[in-house]
Amino acid sequence: MTVIRLHSRNMGVIMALFCLTLVLSILGANGAGEFSVLHSPESLKFSGTSEVEESLLKEIFSASFGLSVDQNSAWNGLSIVDPFNTPEAIVEVYVEGVSSLGSIVESKGRNYPLVVDEYEPDTFNVIKHRIEQRFSNGGNILTNIQLSNPGEFQSFSAVFGDMAPPKVPKQTLQHLKISVEEDYQFLAELEALKLFISKINAGAISPDNIIDFYNFRFRSLHVLSDLHGPNSLQTKEAKKLLGEELMELSKAFSKAYDGAVLVSVVCTDVAHTRRAVRHVRLPRQAPTPPTTTASPPSATAYSADYAAIFNILLWFGVIFTFTLVAIVYAIMDMDPGRDSIIYRMTSTRMKKDN
Repeated sequence: MTVIRLHSRNMGVIMALFCLTLVLSILGANGAGEFSVLHSPESLKFSGTSEVEESLLKEIFSASFGLSVDQNSAWNGLSIVDPFNTPEAIVEVYVEGVSSLGSIVESKGRNYPLVVDEYEPDTFNVIKHRIEQRFSNGGNILTNIQLSNPGEFQSFSAVFGDMAPPKVPKQTLQHLKISVEEDYQFLAELEALKLFISKINAGAISPDNIIDFYNFRFRSLHVLSDLHGPNSLQTKEAKKLLGEELMELSKAFSKAYDGAVLVSVVCTDVAHTRRAVRHVRLPRQAPTPPTTTASPPSATAYSADYAAIFNILLWFGVIFTFTLVAIVYAIMDMDPGRDSIIYRMTSTRMKKDN
């Protein structure tokens, strides 16, 4: 009878390889984040601190509106207290590049760890589709506002009134400097958010018993964090400034809808490359005229899937390399007389046990 034995050292190599593969797969697939509820009406009750998947947010918002949902979940953080008085509006602020905004949001909102299982979430498109199916007559306000693109603000004039591109005022900050490009981009987006807050406070929005959905996207905190570091004084100051304005945004919407609004913030540090997001930068107020008539080289364009494809190829290459090394090491350390059935079965003189 042939017995196949493996050295304990070989088994250790295989187990180490398996653990490494598992860790790399988890790191490559999921990022970290936070889902925060800044304001909710009395008809909704958010409780607990259990983690929630980002792909589930569209179901949470749909259930809050009283719309049908497509995905069942065991998440018990939301309870519908009064199904006949659901919120008239939901506001989602999507902040890229950080897993949390820190103490201001955490102290004044209810926070849930977010499992980032989608690279480019389709929350807005799904909610928009469900609302349009439910309310065929229209009249709903459905806005997807990219704060990094002031050129599109005028398209929201029907909702917020005249929307001239905001200017970054001269101001004295402790750590952020307007002369630093990344800092300037953050402050420009912050001014854009302040512009919408001022329009809401001025009475641009009023309740009409038709549900509305607002999505704001804040991008520049990512590149600022990349430049200065996630724990730098500049990043901490930026988080503080953004957190304060988000609380003002929550107050403005709550006042506009008489409290019948759900205001939430989604923070995610899902992997993006710094170069891939540079093309969304806001233009300077007074750009310096070029010194030559030659056209500058155009920046390389990257699709939204660039970072996901890059991570897949990177981690596959790393895992494949370690797998190959482990296999070679195991074969080199193999004892032909004890370990391999190949040597036994291919021997020209096979022995039989009688």
